[in-house]
Amino acid sequence: MPPPEAPHRSLWIRATPRHPASPVEEGVLVARSALRLAVKNRVIMATLRDGAPWDDIVMTELARAEVETLITEMVETAVRLEASSTTPIRGLGRSRKTLANLRQDARRQGERASILRRVIAQLRRLEDDPEQTRALLDIAREDTLNELTQARLIPSGRELSEEELRASIEGVKDDLTAMLAQRQVAELPEY
Repeated sequence: MPPPEAPHRSLWIRATPRHPASPVEEGVLVARSALRLAVKNRVIMATLRDGAPWDDIVMTELARAEVETLITEMVETAVRLEASSTTPIRGLGRSRKTLANLRQDARRQGERASILRRVIAQLRRLEDDPEQTRALLDIAREDTLNELTQARLIPSGRELSEEELRASIEGVKDDLTAMLAQRQVAELPEY
């Protein structure tokens, strides 16, 4: 927990990499990464495939829906792990070593379920914080724009000459101008 005088910092903002101190922190990192990718993909689908203009309210709800979907999946996994960790292990016809391994596996499943529950609790806190949701959405939007720009600037995966780079940048500007013009036309009232 940060000291009281430290400013509130978003957990979605990219920070200098460090090794997680616990399995719960690792789980949160993996969940954050999965959410960023899922939200980015949903943003791409909404804006490019569906041609929908950017709307903060719609995109925020989209981000929240992705968080809720991930939480639901994680809850289902935790329930499954808890069930497998409490299944009675019968010893009839099994060696001591096999029974010991089965009991150890059951204990590990229980530990994994417990870790998952704590990760879910942290994700719920993030989901309830509008600043955290907004930060997730901002990163997804930035990643989307970076990918689209990168695809236009380096279409063949090779280094571009200075002239090719300038032409690609102009192409990106033209694409953005065309997208803006389409949005403005779409927003005109019908008569």
